[in-house]
Amino acid sequence: MTRLFCLLSAALALALPSLAKPELKPTEDLKSFYRAGEKYTLHMEYKDPDGYALKSATFHDRSGDGEPNFPSKELSGNTESGLKLTWEINSFAKGDHKSFFEVENEKGLKTRYPSNESDNYVFVVESLVDKWIVMGVGLLICIFMLPFLVYLIARSTNKQGNPSSAARIGLILGIFAALALFIFQFVSWYSPLVLVLGGIAALFVLVVVLTRR
Repeated sequence: MTRLFCLLSAALALALPSLAKPELKPTEDLKSFYRAGEKYTLHMEYKDPDGYALKSATFHDRSGDGEPNFPSKELSGNTESGLKLTWEINSFAKGDHKSFFEVENEKGLKTRYPSNESDNYVFVVESLVDKWIVMGVGLLICIFMLPFLVYLIARSTNKQGNPSSAARIGLILGIFAALALFIFQFVSWYSPLVLVLGGIAALFVLVVVLTRR
């Protein structure tokens, strides 16, 4: 009886690896934000308990500009202990992306990341030029249109009030709005030092407005 149990245990131990499924996972945290026009390297690791060789490894990118497929450029290691996969991306298209990684072994078995067919690797690609255009338009609105709007509202509600005070309040609100827009636009692009310098510049303009007679 003991011998039979040992034989069954050994057979089960040999069968268990074949029941395990191949696994594909990132070796580092994948970004949710990329910059247009820049090069990036994506890393994944593929493990197959059965040790079957890899036939293909593809990054399927999906965005408003198309659906390009990027084959893996580098393979290092082995599938049983962990095969390192690398994708060199010269530039991502601007906009929202819904993508996934997929590998196929020599037996035709495909493994995906994210593993669920309904899930995707979602990320955004932004352009610095576009952000500065938005910032320029926003600055015009904050410094000219917003103060003028506040001035008109103040004058219409209180015709006996001081026109210069109404204009000053509108300009102060515009300065704060411009600073908020600057931080919102470039918090993921520039270092905290640049954002602080932007705040100092806004504070300087604010002091000039407040001390102006």
